[in-house]
Amino acid sequence: MRTMLITFCSLFLVGALQAQNEVIVLHVSGLAQYYPHYGAKPVNLYPGQELAVTGKLRCKGAGSAKLLYEGTPIIVSGSKMRDLEEIVRTATQASQLSFTGRFFNFLNESVKEGVTDEKLKKHHRRYMSKSSGGIKGWAKPEYTIKALLLTTGKLPSANVIFKWRNTPGEGPYTFSLLSEQNKTIAQLVVRDTALTLDLEQLALNLDQEYSWSVTRGETARSASIPFEVCPASVVERQTDLSHEASFQAADPTERQLMLAYRLEEERCFYTANITYSQLLREDPDNVLLHRMYATFLARMDMLPEASTLLISPR
Repeated sequence: MRTMLITFCSLFLVGALQAQNEVIVLHVSGLAQYYPHYGAKPVNLYPGQELAVTGKLRCKGAGSAKLLYEGTPIIVSGSKMRDLEEIVRTATQASQLSFTGRFFNFLNESVKEGVTDEKLKKHHRRYMSKSSGGIKGWAKPEYTIKALLLTTGKLPSANVIFKWRNTPGEGPYTFSLLSEQNKTIAQLVVRDTALTLDLEQLALNLDQEYSWSVTRGETARSASIPFEVCPASVVERQTDLSHEASFQAADPTERQLMLAYRLEEERCFYTANITYSQLLREDPDNVLLHRMYATFLARMDMLPEASTLLISPR
């Protein structure tokens, strides 16, 4: 009976692997190569690349590769030619759902949905059909000015740029910042679609929720966007990953991606955006980073900006 059960599980897993049929390359150190089929020329691996599980892998010298299959991270090293399907099967059986599992599932989804403009639009629609960050009435048609969602959630006690989409109409915009009791904290007339405020100078309380909105003329207005001020020291404590073994073992880029994900979990969207943009500035040709950042911006209702990040694999 036990032998039959093991055989059944193995057959089920093989069938699942064949159905999924995709492995994503996260990181490459040195030289690692992929062989799509017997007799094929080797293809050098690069971050963001998608591989069919029917191929083979081999690393050269001290080279290694970190892969992702359906939320399971896999490290491959050694010069021996190995079946990718067997590598994935072994790693999947040992996978456990934790922060590591959540992160790699999230990364898996983001990389797959940041490939084409159509997939990115579907990703955007799915997230916008939710509560849009808990903003009450956010999608009501009377809100003709679209406020960007990066400045909801937890904002740093420093300079913050509030942005919104340009809306047809005459005259400037009026930006309003209100307390939890709807008391006006600040109100400014703005001719552009962005405003920088030093939240520390406004002496906002750390234990209160505030909101901001924009109007133009008699009828154009945005939804009221809630936020709270959260100092960097508090954010660092809430998003600390130093106790995670997967974080300690990760390379610098992957650590920052983990941090960006944790920041998003904690609703620190503004700081997560800074983390993504810094990563991309440091490695502008990294396909993986382009896809991760694109899907993040889509979740922030910034689809036009997200679409500009789509690039073709090398």
